[in-house]
Amino acid sequence: MKISVTQHHIDAGARGSCSRDPIALAMKDAGAEKVWASPTYLSWWKDLKVYNVPTPEVVWRFMKLFDNKAPVKPFEFEAEL
Repeated sequence: MKISVTQHHIDAGARGSCSRDPIALAMKDAGAEKVWASPTYLSWWKDLKVYNVPTPEVVWRFMKLFDNKAPVKPFEFEAEL
């Protein structure tokens, strides 16, 4: 699943939240439901199935910067099923 984190997701994201941070918001816009985005794994529902994958390095680095109020930019990543 290709995830595009946009400036809108960054602006609307909540720091320190695994369900309302920019990653989770972008995953929801990509069609995922009940999203959980943590530094260790990404979890979501889609088509009545639950998916869990290790968080890609680029994603947890973004999370760390975002949560610490450092500047971040839009980017894309793949969440492998």
